[in-house]
Amino acid sequence: MKDEHEKKKLKTWIQEEYPFQCVFIEREEPNRPPDILIIEIGGLFDWVRIHRIRKRNKECRIFPLIPPEWLHTSPLAIELKLQSMLVHPIKRNLFMRNIKRAIESLSSKGDGTFNYKDIYEQIQIEGGDGREDGPFREAFLRRLLRGEISTEQEIIQTRPFLPGEAVPNIVCFIQGFVRFPEREVNEGWEAPAIIQKYFTEQFSVFVPHLFFLPYRKHMVMLFRVPSPCASLRYWKEGHESMLRVIEKLEEKYGIYLYIGVGSVYREPLLLHHSYREGRKARRTPPYERLSLRYYEELTKDEQLQKCIDYIGEHYTEDLSATQVAAQINLSAPYFSRLFKKETGRSFVYYVTFVRMQRAVWLLRHTNQTIEQIAEELGFNTPNYFSCIFKKYAGLAPSEYRATKEIIFM
Repeated sequence: MKDEHEKKKLKTWIQEEYPFQCVFIEREEPNRPPDILIIEIGGLFDWVRIHRIRKRNKECRIFPLIPPEWLHTSPLAIELKLQSMLVHPIKRNLFMRNIKRAIESLSSKGDGTFNYKDIYEQIQIEGGDGREDGPFREAFLRRLLRGEISTEQEIIQTRPFLPGEAVPNIVCFIQGFVRFPEREVNEGWEAPAIIQKYFTEQFSVFVPHLFFLPYRKHMVMLFRVPSPCASLRYWKEGHESMLRVIEKLEEKYGIYLYIGVGSVYREPLLLHHSYREGRKARRTPPYERLSLRYYEELTKDEQLQKCIDYIGEHYTEDLSATQVAAQINLSAPYFSRLFKKETGRSFVYYVTFVRMQRAVWLLRHTNQTIEQIAEELGFNTPNYFSCIFKKYAGLAPSEYRATKEIIFM
């Protein structure tokens, strides 16, 4: 800390409460790692420093001390899984409450779980109008999707900035591309902002709380499917709203969306499953439509899943239904009927779609010619490959290569 008067004040508070238990050190000593560390934030490098200390000393309870001008970086405390944080001006009761909790967790070998209640109290004192809620809500939701929230207590602590009726129960995994990138530049709009705007307009009538979390090549949309609906697929208003947004964005902006939808989880601690399911649905050949895929449409048959895995490993070969059916000891006719029933697609369509998925990746991420891609994927001629690609993707390979993948952050 730079302010010697402030440093002396904090020491006095601790000494008055713990006169014999605490020893103060000014800087880290190699042979004497601190148990509790208070670091004043004066720039982004201080957060990097905290991250490095955390890696070296996982047992250390670190409290970032944040001045008002750096308050916008405070969600990093959640990302770094710190126990809490301190905000200028420091209030004695909050400060000592955190110190006491840190000492108790060290004594009991606890994990020092992040305390949202204290954070929100300090933000309210500093900000007053709750304008800083958004970053903390986003940081909390990201932890929820990573499966890092493990107790109901953490959910309850977030109620001031994420009321119970706002906690989402479903995740939609969104990716896409812009058909004519020059339009985005010339007309001055950005695809991620347009996508959020259209979804918000369509869903605001039915869903009071809609959240978006951007990642680099995808974005997730989270909201609460109303009871008693057990699935977005069978919630008429929600399903139709999704289709309207997809259609309008393609028609008006040339934005093509591909969305995977996870299951509904009424228990917030299980929401990370919906995220994984949405990702898997997005990458699986469609049961009904390419632009919107639901996890519940995916087959849960273990034997058939073995066949799907086999297709994923051998799709460049000249696969036949007989060859794949042999993997689970079924006749080709019975296997073909079962495959169509479970996946919604014929065996030939499914294999071709898996090849097209690989073609999309090669067109987007390599400089291989269309002839080279066709050969790699087992097509006899480039013309036949181009014809099949256009049938599945709606664009010729050269047209798809000219599109722009949407980068969300």
